[in-house]
Amino acid sequence: MYPPPPTPTPSTSTSTLGFLLLPSELLHEILFRLPLPDLHRLRSVSRPLSSLVSSSEFRRLYHLNSSLSSSSWLFLLSRRPPRDSFLLGFHSPSSRWSFRLPLRSLPRFDDPYFLASSGPFFLFASNLRQDLVSFHLPSSSLLRLPPSPLGPRGTSSWRRASLKLSADPTSHRFRFLFAEMYNHLPYLFEYRSDTNTWHASEAVPVNPDRPYSPDPLNVYLHLAHISTESLVLCTGPGTNGPVLLRPRFTENPFGSDRLHVYGDGNMLIVKSAPIEEGSRVRTRMRVLIGIELWGISSDGTEWVLTSKISTEMIEEVKKPYGVMMGCMAEEEGVVRVVLMSNCKGAWDLVWLSYNRAKGVWRWVPVPDCGTKGLNMAGIALSSTFSRLWPSPAGEEFK
Repeated sequence: MYPPPPTPTPSTSTSTLGFLLLPSELLHEILFRLPLPDLHRLRSVSRPLSSLVSSSEFRRLYHLNSSLSSSSWLFLLSRRPPRDSFLLGFHSPSSRWSFRLPLRSLPRFDDPYFLASSGPFFLFASNLRQDLVSFHLPSSSLLRLPPSPLGPRGTSSWRRASLKLSADPTSHRFRFLFAEMYNHLPYLFEYRSDTNTWHASEAVPVNPDRPYSPDPLNVYLHLAHISTESLVLCTGPGTNGPVLLRPRFTENPFGSDRLHVYGDGNMLIVKSAPIEEGSRVRTRMRVLIGIELWGISSDGTEWVLTSKISTEMIEEVKKPYGVMMGCMAEEEGVVRVVLMSNCKGAWDLVWLSYNRAKGVWRWVPVPDCGTKGLNMAGIALSSTFSRLWPSPAGEEFK
């Protein structure tokens, strides 16, 4: 799965011994910065390093550090004509593209479109077969999901803000949820891998039997936005089934100069302006002028402004673009946003995160991964990938 580690030599062994003699605090600080694929390769350098990295205490500390440092991954699927497809992963703490999975190596896997990632699972949609396929990384196994209650669906039917993949990193089980209007009524469709079955349930307005209260365990799926009102499906431990929220704006937030990105009960409003060159305005090329983060009020009836990005940060991240899309996710009080734009065939990625407790925005520079001329076929964020761990023998990551 990953590139093979270098063959140990006498000089390598000597360097490894010197490395292990560093103070434990410094040693851990260095190793905690490495993404999971690099740690896997490091285990093959020497037996002492393998023993250290494979120990249960180091695993515990690595998991804890990943949670406290809000370690996260950005995954995107790139296609190079005619048929080469690669799933690429960017690790935010190390600021490197540290994961590369060639999809052509997977049998019976054609025309994939990347939808979501959670723990050891990646979810794809096939436009040819009009079905869903999950890929389990440790075992390199594919699972074709049975058709949903809505029947076969092409890739254009899936909207990122209306779906959620939720996996347990320690097991082979996952849940996939998506929201859709069916016969003009809001429905939640849920697939469980342990039973290999779908379940559909209608979302109803908040009432005494279906109460709503903010909860970190809630799942929010965006259905639609009409005029000043949004339709957001919410399900969680305290809702007794899916409920329909209708948060409103005091004025219409839409316009030709605005892009909306939804995710986990949040809305990002990206404001832009056409580029002016002297007396000529290039209407097809735009540039960022502002970004606002909005959230749902505690009673679920309003959109409330959470924060705005400073003018100084906008100046750092803005670049000319022709088209732009984005994805957003929240985990443990940190909202992460990736804006992907294209200018004359060249792709650019802007990664922003907002820490609710600190009220602080952060920009994560994302280096180019050779995307010019490629066809992008899906993007997703994951904060649970760093919590995976190969077994002591390493058989999961062959």
